[in-house]
Amino acid sequence: MSAITKVQGRLATSDQQAAMEHHNRIVDGLTPRTQELGGTGHMVFANAADPMEFLAIDAWDSVEAVQKFLGDPAVQAEVGSMFDGRPDVSIWVPREGWRQF
Repeated sequence: MSAITKVQGRLATSDQQAAMEHHNRIVDGLTPRTQELGGTGHMVFANAADPMEFLAIDAWDSVEAVQKFLGDPAVQAEVGSMFDGRPDVSIWVPREGWRQF
């Protein structure tokens, strides 16, 4: 079953350029492992009312793949380094039979 992850938190720096560069370095470093495990997409958003608020949605081939990736303490530390505290991280799966468009 496919899954998505939601990673949400406040950025550690108000310098948006520095935050973007930090994020991009992390993504560049983690992408090979992510893809190897079944990661298929990474989308990044800012809260329109508060650019310090960060949201990423990642697509995965399976729940097991994302659990393995997120269970790695090195990944947790790397991703966590972007935020001023612990980010809210959750795994979501499709609701079968529910109408979508």
